[in-house]
Amino acid sequence: MKLITLNTWAGRLKEPFEKFLKEKMSDTDIFCFQEIFNDLDEELETNIDERGRNKHILKEITEILIDYNAYFCPVIENVYGIAIFLKKGFEVIASGEVMLYENPAFTSTRDGVDHTRKMQWIHIKHGRKDVMIMNVHGHWSPEGRRDNENRIEQSKAIKSFIETTGNTPKIMVGDFNLLPETESIKMLEEHFINLITKYNISTTWTELAKENDKHADYAFVSDEILVEGFEALPDVVSDHVPLALQFDVF
Repeated sequence: MKLITLNTWAGRLKEPFEKFLKEKMSDTDIFCFQEIFNDLDEELETNIDERGRNKHILKEITEILIDYNAYFCPVIENVYGIAIFLKKGFEVIASGEVMLYENPAFTSTRDGVDHTRKMQWIHIKHGRKDVMIMNVHGHWSPEGRRDNENRIEQSKAIKSFIETTGNTPKIMVGDFNLLPETESIKMLEEHFINLITKYNISTTWTELAKENDKHADYAFVSDEILVEGFEALPDVVSDHVPLALQFDVF
């Protein structure tokens, strides 16, 4: 099986991104996306300011990935969030979301204030093999990607959820907005293998990013996952690098 995770940069690079989807969909079973707009009405007060955003990116992805089922997890109202696209033929055992950071008073007019953050999860089965996929877009701070109280609480929320899921094989991916050496990441490594560090991925940003930090995106797997390949893809379709995981389940 193959999974690709990507922060879409709110769909700013429309044509390269759509070309990427068309090239990758034939051999990819699962796409996990962050920064997804769901038919945003420009007249609606959403407290989101994303210049160059593609306000219909969810719909447009759905029109390309016709052999997939879309699972959208709204984070701000019903117009902005994260999404998993699962190739048809998989059985969905259960799905849901976990609150990681809550800020109902978020407004884009206040500098340094982050919106609510969630983890989306879906437990799927293919043949006799089942796996839980978790998609994360973690807490952002203007001070960078080091530990803070909210990020520690975020990792605690993830750990608490994981501890309720038993021995189900797990894959957790997304834009965590964290550096590898943080305590927040180390807390997750108590339950997972960190593929970014194991495969020595030097950066998860493309040439379009204006970031001093080298990492934000991650892929974690539990011991029950057999990793057949993992790489940062060279495609420039966002300011984030697409990460591709080829895997099987023991």
